[in-house]
Amino acid sequence: MSVEHRHGDALGIGTATPRISWIYDSSVDSVAGRRATVRIRRGRPGLPLRERDFDVKADANVLMDWPDGPLGFGEQARISVALDDGDADGDARRDRPWSDEIVVEPGMLAPVDRKAAMIGPGWYEPTSDWRHAPLLRTETTLPDRPVAARLHLSALGLVEAEINGRKVGEDILTPGWTVYDHRVHYRTYDVTELMRSGGNGIGLWLADGWYRGRIGFCGGSVNTYGDRLAAYVQLEMTFADGSTRTLVSNAYDGRWKAKRGPIVYSGLCEGERYDARLAAEGFSKAGYDDSDWEPVTEVRFDPMLLEAPRAEPVQAIRQVGPQSVKPLGEGSFLLDFGQNCTQRLRLRMHGLTAGSEVTIHHAEVLETNGELSLRPLRRGMQTDVYVADGHDGWWEPRFTIHGFRYARIDGWPGNLDPDDVLAVAYGTSMQRTGWLETSNAMANRLHDNVEWSMRSNFVSIPTDCPQRDERLGWTGDVTLFAPTAAFLHDVDAILADWMDDVAVETERWGTVPYYVPFIPLAEWRVPEAIAIWGDSVVIVPWSLYMAGGDERMLREQYPLARRWVEEVRGYLADDGVWDRRPSLMYGQLGDWLDPTAPPDDAARAMTAKELVATAFFQRSVRLLADMASVLGDSTAADDYRTLAGHIRRGFLSRFVRADGRMTSDTQCAYTLAIAFDLLDGHDERRQAAGDRLAELVRSGGFTVGTGFAGTPYLLDALCDTGHVDVAYRLFLAERCPSWMYQVRMGGTTTWERWDSMRPDGSVNPGVMTSFNHYSLGSVADWMHRTIGGITPLEPGWLSFRVAPRPGGGIDSAHVTHRCPLGMIDVRWKVEDGVMAMDLRVPAGGRAVVCVGDERREYAGGSYRLRFGFDVAS
Repeated sequence: MSVEHRHGDALGIGTATPRISWIYDSSVDSVAGRRATVRIRRGRPGLPLRERDFDVKADANVLMDWPDGPLGFGEQARISVALDDGDADGDARRDRPWSDEIVVEPGMLAPVDRKAAMIGPGWYEPTSDWRHAPLLRTETTLPDRPVAARLHLSALGLVEAEINGRKVGEDILTPGWTVYDHRVHYRTYDVTELMRSGGNGIGLWLADGWYRGRIGFCGGSVNTYGDRLAAYVQLEMTFADGSTRTLVSNAYDGRWKAKRGPIVYSGLCEGERYDARLAAEGFSKAGYDDSDWEPVTEVRFDPMLLEAPRAEPVQAIRQVGPQSVKPLGEGSFLLDFGQNCTQRLRLRMHGLTAGSEVTIHHAEVLETNGELSLRPLRRGMQTDVYVADGHDGWWEPRFTIHGFRYARIDGWPGNLDPDDVLAVAYGTSMQRTGWLETSNAMANRLHDNVEWSMRSNFVSIPTDCPQRDERLGWTGDVTLFAPTAAFLHDVDAILADWMDDVAVETERWGTVPYYVPFIPLAEWRVPEAIAIWGDSVVIVPWSLYMAGGDERMLREQYPLARRWVEEVRGYLADDGVWDRRPSLMYGQLGDWLDPTAPPDDAARAMTAKELVATAFFQRSVRLLADMASVLGDSTAADDYRTLAGHIRRGFLSRFVRADGRMTSDTQCAYTLAIAFDLLDGHDERRQAAGDRLAELVRSGGFTVGTGFAGTPYLLDALCDTGHVDVAYRLFLAERCPSWMYQVRMGGTTTWERWDSMRPDGSVNPGVMTSFNHYSLGSVADWMHRTIGGITPLEPGWLSFRVAPRPGGGIDSAHVTHRCPLGMIDVRWKVEDGVMAMDLRVPAGGRAVVCVGDERREYAGGSYRLRFGFDVAS
């Protein structure tokens, strides 16, 4: 069961009529012609609920419209589903199995629902990177313990709440990063178990975060959205007799107070300094002495900016101890946690005298001399400091986040026991939906690396990297990675949420910015239209639609996609080529990070930038035409198909010679021409382009010759023109630049540059070197479709192709994907000229299996199949 795109209970959801989805387990092969019952029990949480059943079609199980009246604020619905037995009635029908219930409660949707104010400390601190983080607190006395209590929590800055000494929720970095002057997220928590009769204490931790902390490169930006921290608290309580009570944050009744806490400073990139001597132990408990605390003040804020997030919060993914601990002498130790990712250290502090300091430095890789490689971090030094108070206990920084595999701990007393250290990995909570395992261990490691880079960078928004002083929502990266992301995880919620801010920033700046939220930085002061980055507003929504089948979400993004296409239409030359050069220092970014680009000029590429821009824009126009058709806008669909044809003719005339050679004789140029069907209707030229692409790959020693623009499509272009063997040799090559080079060099995530680490183990000398970028991991999309063998034919995987194309010595694979209908499972193995396949098609789905010259179709169910198969084919 799920509602909208939330998995699990959905408290504080941003709609009163959430759509309902459910999947059938593997015992159900077909639901054609069958009925299901949706049971909704609703009322105030903690009190008796009224029940109502709704008879629906069994195949209405993907985003079914809410069948009941709208939910009110403070109301709960518990939803379950049962599938009818087609022949049963009476008692047998009543006794059929029901799903587990899912709980749904709407958030603060109406103005009248928002009863609190934003409050913060009364003191003001001048602009600085080292501003003291405040604590807020209050108390309330209750006549009885509530049967239900819901806390609606938000902040200008970052906030964590405690009630009666216990942390509220499991998330961090709340409320996340949005364009704060347009919308601010709030989270809703069930805090019933934390409340008691009598005195109750509520405490808040606040910190700068993205709101007023320093963010971005080249010095970054500080106070980007404001200079006063504040929190919003609204605690709704229901008692057994049906009465209710609300506690809110305000500055007028004197019940809320503030004090500087033990976090001396906290920056997302810089790290955190915690002085345990300043800890206010028990400040979130009733009876705490706050006589020396100061009154709070109200911070000006429009409560209608508060918005229930679509995306889940940032939470812990896993925790592990160090793989190795190396003493360095004088209280210093080097720790290796085995996996580069977004994480923080949790330390058991003991044996420390009051005032002594433990310092932790974090890095992704080591230099050749064995020391932490800190230069690539630039300003983002990722350094945490703990100042002891003489007492023992566990400590973890609270409002910072780091990208690292290695850490150096300085100032530790005595030997460091591995049991005293944990690395806790964090990311936005997303349901895993895709897996792939092959007979090649390096390919499996590469796939793991891609998934780890994705999890490391889907933290509140989709970022480029989690370690240096950047961590921005670059639109180009997610444009290229969206199909891979949508296979590996259910990303509809986080990307749709982020796209809301893309729309806001596009309206504000007149074009799709390079990154969102947008902050003017260095040479990126004023956004201008550039290909790939701007194409995000077409490609990302379409990728989500194909993965999830959510037409409503596509409709929401359609105006923004049209705006982008109409803007760029005005920049085209008469022949349809996009050759207008933006005033940005680089002009178009083109095939960014082409492997031949020098360390200090990532935009210097072998492929003409206007070729890349035109190719991507033609693809966006074609996808927009498809969007218009889906949404019933036939006039626009016809117009965009005509425009796409005009651009394609211009591309052919300007960039493709009669013999099929291209004016940019590069892997990227041929790849885009083939993969984007720019040679459609010119079969001889298309095959000549594919042959030339294969020739370039061979002459390059089977190394990759593409950057951002070409890499996601390179292997497809080879396979689609009959060069599967070349594609596999390139995919499995271990010489730089290649995917497996990163694996061979010990990478546990995908890198920003093909040569982020040089063959001698030294780090690329460029100022832009990350070991955790997901963009080059877009190759996993090819892995899923070609090695695993599954591709959606209809939105939401209602029908899908199963067509594995083995090669490179890979003789077996197992791919699974949790689509909206349920689990697709394909396991194949080639042996002695036969491909044996186990196939699972979810109920309501249809698989089109194409192996060799055979084509078969299968409805929902499990199948064991055999095909004659020649690997050479």
